[in-house]
Amino acid sequence: MNGWLAALLALLFFSPLAFIYARSFAGRVQAGASARGRSVAATALPKLVWPLVLGLALALRLSGSDLADWQAAAGSRTLATLLSLLWFLGSLAAILFFVTIPFVLGRLLGTLFACMGKFSATRDDPLSFGARGFKRDGSEADGQESGRMGFTVAIDGPAAAGKGTIAQRLAAHYGFAYLDTGLLYRAIGRVAHERGLDLDDAAAMGEVARALDPAVLDDGSLRGREAGELASRVAIHAPVRAALTEFQRGFARRPGGAVLDGRDIGTVICPEAEVKIFVTASAEVRARRRTDELLAKGRAVDYETILAEVRARDERDSGRAAAPLRAAPDAALLDTSELDIEEAFQAACRIVDASPHPRNGA
Repeated sequence: MNGWLAALLALLFFSPLAFIYARSFAGRVQAGASARGRSVAATALPKLVWPLVLGLALALRLSGSDLADWQAAAGSRTLATLLSLLWFLGSLAAILFFVTIPFVLGRLLGTLFACMGKFSATRDDPLSFGARGFKRDGSEADGQESGRMGFTVAIDGPAAAGKGTIAQRLAAHYGFAYLDTGLLYRAIGRVAHERGLDLDDAAAMGEVARALDPAVLDDGSLRGREAGELASRVAIHAPVRAALTEFQRGFARRPGGAVLDGRDIGTVICPEAEVKIFVTASAEVRARRRTDELLAKGRAVDYETILAEVRARDERDSGRAAAPLRAAPDAALLDTSELDIEEAFQAACRIVDASPHPRNGA
């Protein structure tokens, strides 16, 4: 068979697999570029070195020529040695032909897709044909499955009410996965701020959200007060919330159960959750808790200033047009103003245990 015809048939045969890999690669490149504040091209081009080397080596090996002829024509001992290495690499690539072709072609197509801004939401799910959101550490980001799975505990409430601590303890107590959804918005605010973007630009914040690298969620500084303020500003934008909704829903329906805490879990993200808890406390109590927390960390803060910030954030979160902070009609209200953390946790457990829905393993 003619060599060029064989090459064309190989490309046609491997093109579907290469395309799937290209979509995934394009998404990862765009996420990395966004997280590092670099251009897509600057992020993608270094990743083309190995594919190009492998492609060249494979072409050399399958050219039908003899290595000795190539070395004789080189006229240089160094070049002849490089040709020998390429020939050896080409031999390995030929042996692994079924992997090499999709890898090389997929990287090339993926770079093209990334530069065109395509498939930004498919980096972790190459077989997905829709933007189903991010996946981290084995979480299920496919919220489109027919039929429901798992057991979802949706916890909402204002800042410093204790919902995060309660959510974490519930997850550990029942063996459920835990997601602090606020970190998603904090990460978007942090990335946008570091890149000098306008946090009031809804379209720009939506782009950051769609290309967010989940790896940035591991940054412990995201739990700081400054990141919280940034999160509150970007969370009001509908494009941001739309970009993150599917991931949160997919996480909530993962087998084994899940606990999510945020400000619109029971009302928007998981209105069908088996358990909904709205954790609250007076503004004064929450401001005192926040002040004590910051003082314990050695920061000089003023209670009245913190109280004003808490009230301003409450007003901003409750008054936003997109998914305002409010309790779901069927949510259990848990006021922690007069409770310590152990009492609040026990109260939350009683709410979960009272659910008529069977938990996994129960």
